[in-house]
Amino acid sequence: MDVDFFLKERTAFIKHYYDEAIAPFAETMQKVEDGLPPFLPPPFDPETMSEEPAFLEEWLRAQTGLQVVGQTCVSMLSESLKIFFVTHEKNAGLDFEKLWGKNIFSKGFIHGYRTCFAKMGVDWSKCPANFSILEQVVLARNASQHATSITSTRADHNVAVLSKHPSPLFVSSHEMNLLASRGGSWMMPPAVHVTRDALHQAVAEVEKLAEWMSTINFRALVKALKATP
Repeated sequence: MDVDFFLKERTAFIKHYYDEAIAPFAETMQKVEDGLPPFLPPPFDPETMSEEPAFLEEWLRAQTGLQVVGQTCVSMLSESLKIFFVTHEKNAGLDFEKLWGKNIFSKGFIHGYRTCFAKMGVDWSKCPANFSILEQVVLARNASQHATSITSTRADHNVAVLSKHPSPLFVSSHEMNLLASRGGSWMMPPAVHVTRDALHQAVAEVEKLAEWMSTINFRALVKALKATP
């Protein structure tokens, strides 16, 4: 099986889905900002007008929709990465948990699979993929899939994550500017904010990993592993 090919089929769909799914939300936000139909600014009336911008609720709802699409795509990318590793494990005819115990995945599937493949002889120092970004894909997925408050759809980065990744990939430019103004210290966890550029950057790292692993002779590694006393 050409695992690299099928992984890229998934990543291509994720990028396409993102562009198609955000379109109506982005259009609504732009129309509100430009004052275009059906979001025409109401006539000025100092007696009844609020200080709140017109159609703020509609703009915020569209912004939330845009971010939910981004978080969905990151979740899809995380699951694609996981099934990519699982497929390589199955193709090798191995069961890593049986070989090295269930605790091998106690620190997450990326760490677990890197450890398992290293035990087979894979030299990860030669891999061109940025594992910091790959880890952030999984962590952003976890943050977006495990809500902590019924009062908000906002997904925040975990404090522990920020200690390991102080400048997260999935964060808004506004919150990054706030970080700079505070001397590099987060006052509160930033939201998981997925942009098109950040999503494409993450996809590129997943594809780098897939391309590199496609060059590995797993049959030889498995044969050597089974021959080990």
